Amino acid sequence: MRKLIWLVVIATLAYAGYWFLGARKIEDGAQAMIVQARSEGWGDAQSVSLAGFPSRFDLTFDKPELRDQNGAWSWTAPFAQIFALGYAPNEVIAYLPSGQTISVGDQSYTLDLADMRASMTVGYSTALPLEEAIAVLSNPVLKPDTGSAPTLAADQVRLAISREDKAQGALKGAAEASGLIMPAAAYRLGAEAVNLTLPPDLAKELAPKAGLPATVARLHLDAIAGLRAPITQTTAQDGLPGLMTLSLSDLSLSWGGNDLSAKGNLTIDPSGYPEGTIMIRSASWKNWIDIARGLGMIGKDEVKVLRSVGTMMAAKDPGNALEVPMVFHNGLMSLGPIPLGAAPQFPAQRQ
Repeated sequence: MRKLIWLVVIATLAYAGYWFLGARKIEDGAQAMIVQARSEGWGDAQSVSLAGFPSRFDLTFDKPELRDQNGAWSWTAPFAQIFALGYAPNEVIAYLPSGQTISVGDQSYTLDLADMRASMTVGYSTALPLEEAIAVLSNPVLKPDTGSAPTLAADQVRLAISREDKAQGALKGAAEASGLIMPAAAYRLGAEAVNLTLPPDLAKELAPKAGLPATVARLHLDAIAGLRAPITQTTAQDGLPGLMTLSLSDLSLSWGGNDLSAKGNLTIDPSGYPEGTIMIRSASWKNWIDIARGLGMIGKDEVKVLRSVGTMMAAKDPGNALEVPMVFHNGLMSLGPIPLGAAPQFPAQRQ
């Protein structure tokens, strides 16, 4: 029994030593990060403290700040907390309160919410490679500081990213077909917004002209992005690695009883322009034509032509849904035979 007691005492002292050593390294690292952020002009915090003995490492930043070095945007919060279990320091949970401030240009916004939590897992490496991150925002409300009406609001917003090494095979064919090298890392991207309420000015514009309500019932994204390099602590500080491929499994919208979805594969050339085809599908395509007419995007004569062509194309589908290709090529994009102009340009790929 005496030996057992001594073993317990020794184990307890050893674990306590591990905790205090780990706590010291974590707090010193956080302090060093604040000093670096302050000197480089991209962030700051009033103070940092650590608690949680004996089972957790609870790190609290008081009045944290992040900002674009060119002054394009900034973010502040009353505090930010990061929690990690003592036996799994590579898995962390973050908590952010209401009262966050986001500034874009000259406009400042306040983000209030019922709850905001995020979790992140990194690999056991000094580079801290990202394995998974998930964020859930409950009842977020974004309001401009100069007005009382919300700019955006939702019942819930979910964001997720996870390393998907098995997805490399799905990206390989698209990359090789375009003469590109294989992406070094693949990440599954997920996003969902439920009952997303649009800005009042936009809602007032849409209601009489397009007959669309102020609330989007659901917006959903599921895609796999192929990047030039894995996301690590170093690459995140230098700016995310260049996007090379994008496999879109689902981009869907449910709004005012109307549906719209898209899927397809794109490759991104070194200049940042997408190449490939995204198929857009809708069972309520006739309503979308009327909406486009109400917004002045198409004329009365074009409505007749589009309805006629759409009816012939939808007749091939069992549910009379219309499916049309959005083609990206040579820096341009088109919806079926209709030119849409310049394609969006992603940041040029870093070598």
